[in-house]
Amino acid sequence: MDLCQLLAERERRWNKRLSLAGMYNCPVLSLTLNIPGPSKNLPGADAALSQLRTALCCAVENAGGSLVDECRLSGPDGPGWVAAVRMDARDLKRAAVAVEESHVLGRLADADVMDAQGQPVNRAHLAAGDGAREILPGKDSPDSPDSQGRGHGQSGYAPRRCFLCSQPASLCRREQRHSLEDLLAAVRALLRLAERASEQSAKQGRACRP
Repeated sequence: MDLCQLLAERERRWNKRLSLAGMYNCPVLSLTLNIPGPSKNLPGADAALSQLRTALCCAVENAGGSLVDECRLSGPDGPGWVAAVRMDARDLKRAAVAVEESHVLGRLADADVMDAQGQPVNRAHLAAGDGAREILPGKDSPDSPDSQGRGHGQSGYAPRRCFLCSQPASLCRREQRHSLEDLLAAVRALLRLAERASEQSAKQGRACRP
């Protein structure tokens, strides 16, 4: 994969998010997949993204929000999706975190939120807004003194977990605790699960046709 192409693709996606935030004056939700290694378009990636998008849309609706506009993305950085969402940015991030933590494919999800002014909203912002200490260990604060994810104050926004162990993913990544081959094996298992779910859904759809 060409590094210049990858960087250009990421810049294009970032600009798309900024454009949606400015156009609709509301937060923007973006979804990509956590796939280690140079190849981001592994078999099953599109199916996983579709299922996670559906879960995020349901979470947004259940939280009282609504999609204003959306766009599916593809390229060297893998499949992606961005949507302008009419709801409070922190509530949107809470809904995204819920999907990341509870969905069977949630460990694959990288669901980011940008507010209407184009500023990222991360787990640490949620913690501060919920009355916990200003910075809590989370997706965007890898240097937590509590590597087990305990003692997070009132909010309980724990760090993203590693694919292979109970430690924070940022810690394992920084210390290179696992091989790329082992990480990819775990990722491919989740992608196969997504493919099977997609195939089963398609079969059920065909069976229901008159």
